[in-house]
Amino acid sequence: MFRLKNILGVLLILSALFNLYQAYTQAIGQLNDHQRPLHSLGYQFIGLENVFKNIRTVGYYTDKNLNNPLAIAQFEQAQYMLAPTVLDLNHTQYHWVILDCTSPQAAIEALQRLKLTPVKANHGIILALNPYGI
Repeated sequence: MFRLKNILGVLLILSALFNLYQAYTQAIGQLNDHQRPLHSLGYQFIGLENVFKNIRTVGYYTDKNLNNPLAIAQFEQAQYMLAPTVLDLNHTQYHWVILDCTSPQAAIEALQRLKLTPVKANHGIILALNPYGI
């Protein structure tokens, strides 16, 4: 009887440790999904500099809260990665527009509302064509 209690106690402790490990890995995974390091914010814009050769200004539309330092840092990184092309924040009258939305649904709604045609998507960033753009 005493041995059975010891085995059950050990199994209970192992089960608790396993559950703790699963909770820890799930929490770390969720943190990694929602927070990108600042040094990697510009990587989703790599390749667009080739599209924007000889283009002076493109629109940059976002529905993100620009009081959030991470949102403004992403815009600044995009500007840095795509220089000398100038990104005009929340102006969509240009031929090319970059969309940086909070969700895929918000991006679809913005594309429809602004009458833009998606051309390319990369890590949540959408390059769109404005058929009426300047």
